[in-house]
Amino acid sequence: MSGPKLKYVKPKIQLQKITLKKFINWPKEINFDMENIFSNLNLVKIMIKWRLHMLIIIILAIALSVLFSCPWFIKPKYKSSAVLYPSNLIPYSSETPTELMLQIFKSDEVRDSLIEKFNLESHYDIDKNNKYYYSNVVKEFESNVDIRKTEYESVVIDILDSDPQLACKMVKEMVNLFNKKAIGMQREKSLEVLKIKQNQLDQKQNEIDTLQKKLDVLRVKYGILDYNIQTKESMRAYFKMISERRTVNENPITSTIENLETKGGDFILTSDMLSAATASYHKFKEEYDNAYKDVTKVLTYSNYVSSPLPADKKSYPVRWLIVLVTTVTTIIFAFVIIMLLENYRKNKMESNSSGA
Repeated sequence: MSGPKLKYVKPKIQLQKITLKKFINWPKEINFDMENIFSNLNLVKIMIKWRLHMLIIIILAIALSVLFSCPWFIKPKYKSSAVLYPSNLIPYSSETPTELMLQIFKSDEVRDSLIEKFNLESHYDIDKNNKYYYSNVVKEFESNVDIRKTEYESVVIDILDSDPQLACKMVKEMVNLFNKKAIGMQREKSLEVLKIKQNQLDQKQNEIDTLQKKLDVLRVKYGILDYNIQTKESMRAYFKMISERRTVNENPITSTIENLETKGGDFILTSDMLSAATASYHKFKEEYDNAYKDVTKVLTYSNYVSSPLPADKKSYPVRWLIVLVTTVTTIIFAFVIIMLLENYRKNKMESNSSGA
């Protein structure tokens, strides 16, 4: 005995009626289910139906994108590039020489010097009377200049400009400005060291002069020239006089021995201090000479890996990419509009048939 036959009932999909008000407020008021639309509409038939419109839209999109990407509307720009490695750069903290190089390249001083040298505000057609004149110049400059670090610890400079010769000159001048800035920073730091060493030299020289004057007094007033030799010879002469039983009360030997006894310690201490001060002075003098060399030396702080050259082919805009993106975007947008229109017509027809 067979059971009751089950009848397949095709589920009905209720599509919402799209009014003008709902269309304007879409997607807030329209519960738009693209899956339902794609499952109810034959996409191939729709595209065939709207083929002429889509063809016209595609042709217009291509034509307009080609037109508006031509030099009449978008001025072509040429790129000049350079790749550099840092050299002789001494970082100030935990940064690498490449990071220090990058910071100098991106400094306001380098940027402003480049703008002033090539009169870029006029080249960019920016009015000086504009309230935001400087900000506009900087913004345009930064949009055309790209400075970045590579994974190989080198620095790449890319400059775009409508004049390929000017772009190349700007790259070279930026490197020159970097070297000048690096030299200035190095000399500024070396000058600080030089001043410290100069002060140390002056203080040590004053100390030497004071000790020298004290020794001069001991030599002239008390006749102490060399404590060890004079002591040895004076005592030998003194004991010889005693052995010969000569009078020693008013003898010069007795006076010398008394001076050695009273001032000998001062003479030895002053002589030792003078020797130590002189040794320190020579050490400071050597450090001063090295600091002076650092101030006066002229080094190169960048090495070219790839030198800039004037470009013979524009880098911006990429017309094929503009045409491609514009055309694809237009096709997608047109397709969405067509689907909305088809869905609206279908809902309208269903509402009319149900009303009848």
